[in-house]
Amino acid sequence: MQKFTNCPVCSSQKISFLYTAGTARQPKEPPKWSVYGCEDCGLVFVNPRPTWDKLSDYYPEGWQCYNTYVPDEEDVVKQAKKLNEFRHIPIPVGKRLLDVGCGGGSFLQVFKKLGVEVAGVEPSSSAAAAAAAAAARECGVDVFTGTVEEYVAEKGTDEKFDVILCSHVLGATPLPAETLDCMRQLLAPNGYIWVAVPNADSPYARQLGWRWHSTDYLYNLIGYTPKTLALAGEKAGLAIQRNYTYSLPDALRQSICLWQRYRWFVPHKVSRLFLSDERVERMAKELDSRGEGEAILMEFCHPQSRD
Repeated sequence: MQKFTNCPVCSSQKISFLYTAGTARQPKEPPKWSVYGCEDCGLVFVNPRPTWDKLSDYYPEGWQCYNTYVPDEEDVVKQAKKLNEFRHIPIPVGKRLLDVGCGGGSFLQVFKKLGVEVAGVEPSSSAAAAAAAAAARECGVDVFTGTVEEYVAEKGTDEKFDVILCSHVLGATPLPAETLDCMRQLLAPNGYIWVAVPNADSPYARQLGWRWHSTDYLYNLIGYTPKTLALAGEKAGLAIQRNYTYSLPDALRQSICLWQRYRWFVPHKVSRLFLSDERVERMAKELDSRGEGEAILMEFCHPQSRD
């Protein structure tokens, strides 16, 4: 276990215990994870941080992120071409894309079919991650098994990427500014880093705490707000190119059901009766228009690129 005496983002020593959390995907386990908060920047994080030996028990061989299969892949590719974007990212045809925390490489397979030169970094050294990386290589996708820090240490930074994708991975890194700094070193002069993390400052996240589905301890060990994610990028020598939120309607519906369950003891099946698709989509758009959506999407670039 790694005990933090300073905030992992701003390095402040003004950190204090907030509560004991449970494991989101193991509801029968009693709450046992100590969660701390930073009084200066507002970061929330598990402290002490479990070692990989402890965490590996929560990453089974069949874990969803190790999946190499893309359902209806041809339809996904066709739709992405129609919209000229995939996973909120404009398709960088003919350019180089690195997916940090690529799992089985399913996103990379789609980007490759869209005409993008792709590579991946998968941090898990477990047998499942190794198998996922091997499966990705069979599809012609180059996947480095290790962290992005290990990638830089082993391969250096001469090879640059136009787009670096980090989708719902930064919450599992111990020192996010250092992780972003490694990405910065791999970033082409006019490229950008696209980061997605759950928004710990969204309304249902604030009200539900660790019970919010996207808090997701122990798969996430850090909870970000737009302020703390921006600060991590600044510490890494990056500038913000774009900052917005996105609420997936199905995820928002789940948040509402959880809130009604814990606040009013309303069963999920009852809550869902009053949550039509149209209503949830309208609520999602309203949250995102205020920058209070369920997920933070932030693009970083070199400071000189923004100028």
